[in-house]
Amino acid sequence: MRELRKPWQLLYRMYRHVQPTLEAEFAAWYKRAQNIPDPELRKQALASMDTKKFHCQGGAVYAAQVIPYVPVIVPLIVAYQTISDYLDNLCDRSTSLDPEDFRQLHRSMQDALTPGASLQEYYRYREEKDDGGYLAALVQTCQSYMSQLPSYAKIQPHVLKLSRLYSDLQVYKHIAHDRRERELLAWWEIHREEYPQIYWQEFSAVAGSTIGIFALFCLATQPDLDEELIASLNSAYLPWICGLHILLDYLIDLEEDRLGGDLNFVSYYSSEREATERLQFFIQQAKASVVGLPNSGFHRMIVDGLVAFYLADRKVNRSQPRIYTIARQLLKQAKGFPSALFYVNSLLLRR
Repeated sequence: MRELRKPWQLLYRMYRHVQPTLEAEFAAWYKRAQNIPDPELRKQALASMDTKKFHCQGGAVYAAQVIPYVPVIVPLIVAYQTISDYLDNLCDRSTSLDPEDFRQLHRSMQDALTPGASLQEYYRYREEKDDGGYLAALVQTCQSYMSQLPSYAKIQPHVLKLSRLYSDLQVYKHIAHDRRERELLAWWEIHREEYPQIYWQEFSAVAGSTIGIFALFCLATQPDLDEELIASLNSAYLPWICGLHILLDYLIDLEEDRLGGDLNFVSYYSSEREATERLQFFIQQAKASVVGLPNSGFHRMIVDGLVAFYLADRKVNRSQPRIYTIARQLLKQAKGFPSALFYVNSLLLRR
C-alpha cells in the first residue's frame, strides 16, 4: 500500500474504503444496544453512541493506512471505542461513585486486548447488571479481530499499558469531587519521572486518549515488526499526539464544564496565555515527533486533522471569547493547505 502523503488521498480512502465498513459496524452495535434489557444500561449505551459517534469516525481514520486490513481494523476500532464511550457514560452519569465499580467495569478494556481472556462479571459492583450480553460481545469481538493482526503479540504489552492508563484516569476522574484531584495528583507522582516535560493535568489528558492504541493496531498489520519502530511510535503518541488530542477536547468544553462543575484539565492553566503556549508546545512536539516514522506524512496529517476537527466545533465562537482567542492562535500555528482542507471537511461533517 502506497504511503499516504496528501490530505486528498486520506479523505478519498476514508470515504471510499473506510466509511462504508464503519457505518455498517456502528449500525449493528446500535441495534444491539437498543435491545439491552436493563433500561439504565440501554439508555447510557444509546446515549454514548448518539453523542460520541465522532470518536469512532476519528479512530477509523487510522485504517486508511492499511486498506487491505480495513475489514479487520475498522470493526476492531469501532468495538473498542464503543466500549470506551459506553463505560465513560456509565461512570460519568453513574448511579454510583464507587471506584471499585469503575475499576471492575474497565477491566473489560484490558480483557478486550487479551485474546482468549475469560470474561468477568463487569457489573459486579452496581445495581444494573442485565445488558443482554452487550459488553461481553464487544469484548469478544475485539479479541477475535486482534488475533488476526500478524504482529499483535509484539504490540500487546504497549496497548495494555495505554489501556490501563486510560482506565486509571476514568476511575480517578469520576469519584467524589472532593477526592478526585488528590487521587489524580498521587497517580501523577507515580509516573512523573517518565514524562518530565509535561504537567500533571497534561498527563491526565494523555491517558484519556485511545488513538495511540489505534495507531499500534495498524502497526501490527506488518508481519516483520521490530521493537525500535514500536518505541518510536509510542514516543510520538505518548505524550504528544495523545495529549494534544484530549487537551483540544477539553479546550472546547471549557465553558460548558465550568458551568456544570465538571473536571476540565485546561482550566488548570494559570492564564489564557499559558494555555495557548502549552497547546502550541504540544502541536510543535507532536509534529516534530512524527519525523522519521514510517508513513510520517499520515501522522503529520493526524496532528493537523486534530487541530482542525476540534477547532471547527460550534462551541468555538465569539460568544466564548476565551476559547475563541486560544483557538485562533492554534489555527495560525497549524496553517497550511492540509489544515485548511481538514478544517473545511470537519465543518461539513459537523453539519
